[in-house]
Amino acid sequence: MELQPIKPRRALRFRSKQEIIHLLEKFESVKKQTSLTKFCKDHDVPTGTFCTWQRCCRQGKYAIHGKFIALSVEPVPASTAAVPLPVFASINSGNLTIQLHQYVAPDYIQSLLDKPKNV
Repeated sequence: MELQPIKPRRALRFRSKQEIIHLLEKFESVKKQTSLTKFCKDHDVPTGTFCTWQRCCRQGKYAIHGKFIALSVEPVPASTAAVPLPVFASINSGNLTIQLHQYVAPDYIQSLLDKPKNV
């Protein structure tokens, strides 16, 4: 009985999302000059894994632009200084001062005074 030589296993290499996106973009730029098999062999990536990356990219898993949206920058007109509202009532309790700018119910004032003080 002859012993068959054992084929060494391929070492697993984990790539970051940025590396995967970089390889996908690089293949897109050179795919007219080289085949998928040659590109994968040159970059030590199994072809099945690379095809999975491409499928995930099409499904949006490796979104190149992220989840941010572009906003246009428009100048904001200079506004005048905000006019402070007149004080309707002022309540002093110890070193706590509450200024009210409009009428509020007495139970709201009581809830403000009953809140525990953070020291």
